[in-house]
Amino acid sequence: MDSFRNRFNIFLIIVSIIIALVGVQLIRFQLIQHVASQRDVPELLKVEPVARGRIYDRNGYLLSGDEAHFELAYDRNGANYERFIQELAPTLGIPPADILALKAQPAILHQQLIKDLPYDLGNLAREKDIWGFTAHPYWKRAYPESSLAAHVLGFVNDDRLGLYGIEGWYNDVLTPTRQADGTFAPGADVVLTIDRNAQAITEEELALALRETGAESGSIIVMNPRNGEILAMASAPSYDPARYAEMAVEKENAFVNPNVSDIYEPGSIFKILTVAAALDSGTVTRDTVYNDTASIEVGGQLIWNWDRGGYGPLDMTGLLAKSRNVGASILAMRVGQQEFYRYLRAFGLGRPTGIDLQHEAAGLLITRDKNPDRWSEAILASNSFGQAIATTPLQMVTSIGAVANDGVLVQPHVVKKIMRGDRVDEAKIVALGHPISRETARTLSDMLAEAVVREVPEALVEGYTIAGKTGTAQIPIPGGYDDPWTIASFIAYAPAHDPQVIVLVKLDRPTSSMWGSETAVPAFQRLATRLFPVLGVRPDSQLTMSNEY
Repeated sequence: MDSFRNRFNIFLIIVSIIIALVGVQLIRFQLIQHVASQRDVPELLKVEPVARGRIYDRNGYLLSGDEAHFELAYDRNGANYERFIQELAPTLGIPPADILALKAQPAILHQQLIKDLPYDLGNLAREKDIWGFTAHPYWKRAYPESSLAAHVLGFVNDDRLGLYGIEGWYNDVLTPTRQADGTFAPGADVVLTIDRNAQAITEEELALALRETGAESGSIIVMNPRNGEILAMASAPSYDPARYAEMAVEKENAFVNPNVSDIYEPGSIFKILTVAAALDSGTVTRDTVYNDTASIEVGGQLIWNWDRGGYGPLDMTGLLAKSRNVGASILAMRVGQQEFYRYLRAFGLGRPTGIDLQHEAAGLLITRDKNPDRWSEAILASNSFGQAIATTPLQMVTSIGAVANDGVLVQPHVVKKIMRGDRVDEAKIVALGHPISRETARTLSDMLAEAVVREVPEALVEGYTIAGKTGTAQIPIPGGYDDPWTIASFIAYAPAHDPQVIVLVKLDRPTSSMWGSETAVPAFQRLATRLFPVLGVRPDSQLTMSNEY
């Protein structure tokens, strides 16, 4: 019996040894096969899921797309440290001492050694095939134009999630989708309305304007008022989407697009809408004259002109040219609060424009019917010249764009088309309403063009009629306004009688001058002079408006 037990135990030992050897060989075979598969399968096919969709400008320039990068990992068990030190460490810039130190670390499979290895170096590491060191390919979002249009594009985080801008709004469109067979289809490509060259010029001129005026920040929007296409949208300071993690540490809310997310009191550029309501409602004509005094009392509050002076008799063009607060207040009261706010709502104020960008703000519109405890006649008077009301820069471009577009309000958008293989989905023009008549719009355009010639000829661009309005807005703070700081702006479209672009220049807290006419206007003129030829904006035959008016 004992001899049988001994022979049985020996048999079990032999079987165990055989099973262990087979297991080791199986594991070794699987590892070898894994390395072989890594070596034999084309590189891009090993990256799962497949690439995220690309983002192009309107002319086909790549603004955002995926690049294959590598993560270099190691396994302490059996790693060939000596060969790695000899063949790869010098190329990768890793000190030999750092590699030798890995031996002292706990045995963790696939411990990360280098996170973001460029494709050529990662591919070299893969080809060397050094035991214990594995190069894992993955997609990384790249932005070939660096910070260009950063607030429009947004970024993709380490979890492959699009955040802010186009990357955020169209994340589901850009993200690869799983098919019925378990494979992934690449994300759709997106073509923007943005013109890369126009965007670059706009950002250059905005940066120059900030340097010259000492403004702490600023924004510029360039839009086609006929179809709502955003041709350029810039904000400064900006950021590099490829370095979003660093910026997140440096500055809170760095990624929010001020053009769509930040609200402000727009100031005197708002008078365009007040005059539009007065003209369209039949309250006044362009030739109506009022007596411009230095101030007027409304609802127990004294409303002053910006210069604390009065001009006496002024027609409606004079009101715009001289930018009279008193005149705007008189118009709003004559139109009446109910009708006045009906026009403002028709122009899209108090609600988002619906642009295809994340985090759009609705603005702030205080009305008697919605806010009876807060509203007063003084609010109505202040609203008429852009105070006690808050909008985004985009809302101002969109609403005044309706004046340029014969009275039709068009929804702004930044995506021109989406391409999924052979399928192309083109963006459609979306009309949001018709706040004023074609006749009113054209009359007001004539008045704005004349006002520019009279008061801000510095805005004129040779060969083009410019319809526009300056703005110098106070900055509200709890309990009042943050004197003496202002937001200086200029909004204009051209040519005045066939508008192809509308441009808003907004400069926050300039130090060289508080006035839009002295800060935003020169910035506009330089920008427009460079921008119009690039965008193919057709000039008209008028070099000056003096003959027509």
